[in-house]
Amino acid sequence: MRDYVEQTWGQWRADSPEEFDANLHQIVQCDGDDIGCVALVDEPAVLVVKTLYILPSHQNRGIGATLMQQIIKHAGANKKPIQLRLLRVNPARRFYERHGFVVTPSTDERHFMARPPD
Repeated sequence: MRDYVEQTWGQWRADSPEEFDANLHQIVQCDGDDIGCVALVDEPAVLVVKTLYILPSHQNRGIGATLMQQIIKHAGANKKPIQLRLLRVNPARRFYERHGFVVTPSTDERHFMARPPD
């Protein structure tokens, strides 16, 4: 994400500990190695994907797609739409569009995306 942050704002600023909620984040592992993390906020009317990161060395292997299918299944079982946001320069937009997300509003910096429940 550092490259995308620097493209957007010109400099990297590590999140302060106050901004990181360890209770929301789950580590994604593959063959015993930590390869990413996912964070969801299950609100009454919507499921929010706060984080879905897979290390570049493990991308394009179907790991993110499997996680997203599980997220979609969970949201569908609860009849909730899914929302997320990402930096405009992040090519993950195509990944989310393949999973049924559409861009709702956008700013100069971010795309906001949503997916209706199945």
